[in-house]
Amino acid sequence: MARVPVLLLAGTTAVLLLLLSGRYGYLSDELYFLAAGKYYLDWGYMDQQPLVPLLARWADAVAPGSLLVFRIVPALVTAAGILLTALIARELGGDRRAQTLAAAAYAVSPWLLLSGHWLAAATLAPLEWGVVLWLLIRWTRLHHTGVRRDRLLWAASAVAAVGVQTKFQVVLLGVAVLSSVAAVGPRRMLRRPALWGGAGLVLGTAAPTLLWQHRNGWPALDMGAVVASETRRWLFVPNALLFSGVVVGAVLCCYGLWQLLRSPELARYRFLGWTVVGLVLFFVVASGRPNYPAGLFGLLFAAGAVGLRHRRERRGNNRGRWVPWVAYPLSALLPIALLPIYPLPLLAAHPELTNYSRMYETGWPELARTTAAAYRGLPAELREDTVVVAESYPTAAALDVHGRELGLPRVYSPHRGYWFFGAPPDSARAMLYVGSEQPLAPYFGEREQLDTVRTEHDVVNIARGVAVTLHTEPELSWSELWPRIRTA
Repeated sequence: MARVPVLLLAGTTAVLLLLLSGRYGYLSDELYFLAAGKYYLDWGYMDQQPLVPLLARWADAVAPGSLLVFRIVPALVTAAGILLTALIARELGGDRRAQTLAAAAYAVSPWLLLSGHWLAAATLAPLEWGVVLWLLIRWTRLHHTGVRRDRLLWAASAVAAVGVQTKFQVVLLGVAVLSSVAAVGPRRMLRRPALWGGAGLVLGTAAPTLLWQHRNGWPALDMGAVVASETRRWLFVPNALLFSGVVVGAVLCCYGLWQLLRSPELARYRFLGWTVVGLVLFFVVASGRPNYPAGLFGLLFAAGAVGLRHRRERRGNNRGRWVPWVAYPLSALLPIALLPIYPLPLLAAHPELTNYSRMYETGWPELARTTAAAYRGLPAELREDTVVVAESYPTAAALDVHGRELGLPRVYSPHRGYWFFGAPPDSARAMLYVGSEQPLAPYFGEREQLDTVRTEHDVVNIARGVAVTLHTEPELSWSELWPRIRTA
């Protein structure tokens, strides 16, 4: 095991992420997870499962408002991903150099490093997928030598059970693995009781979430349609390769897949190559986001690095050993540009990466202060019967997290997952609406704009020019209105 270089890479990455964790406020999704965990904890949500809201709730309980504590978990998860990638390379037969190259590719991957800055389901999923794959690789290697270690299958199932509480996408990984094993082997895995017992464990732990989805009309499917509408199918593979790494990551992903499919040294792991192919094809057809296959990056980095070792040994020379000294610094340029080191973020021109750079939003506290001031300025009798409704889930979450200590009541929103948190009471006779659009205006007789929130450094314009409007004289009760105004 290449302990020194790999641990140095993992430790340096974790320290860097923690040092920079306080240079920007809560990401909009972090606000949503924190609000869900503190005020709306449930067995399921429209767009994720309970694990991340629980982690956000616990972090805030340990140190309320501390961004450093809030982001310890994602920093450690990213560091663990670097270590795990080296372990996968070692399991595939990689020497110390291959392990180091694979781990370093993980450390300079734009998506994997960038997502290490925030607490989100997309941050946890690559590590969960990587652990499952590592355990399956280890089981396969030991099985090839005649050693049975079915507890590895149980362990993989336990990790998948945790993954189900993060995102349902880990189920796709399981289906792809089983299909590939059935097609190319090792088929003896399918005859192991531990495999199917573990599948039962995953299903059992997912049952409460599945029941929640059933009771609410399977909103996860609606979220899939939302994602499909926001992405371009034909750009999925180029964007996914960009997310893996501009130079090193993309090359190792492509070469690693080729090695898993064709290399004689990795023949026993052929099912993993077809797993990658199956998942990529599924995400292309389903118009998934380019970060969805990030859980496969560590495997592909490792397979690519091991393949380079085999290639070097077959040729019997060390030509090209200088290439990593040029390629890895070049690959690090984009992740460094995305880090919040500078006064203003050096955002990439690529639209996908720009959309994922919401970490630099700065307008949420000001939004909460302005809304709270407008709410406190209402006449006392009217204020008691006024509810606060936000146009979007990020706005609602920001008001819930930053506004309650300023005197705001709980916040409602018809947007995405917030709609499932419930409707305002029918007793409410006025609404303080926070949003740039006014889709609810036709359902009220009178409206008056009380204030407007403007910020100077809001990169993605979510909190710029947001109006705070008072609506009175409702024409429908909230129980009648709420089913009509749900937005995606």
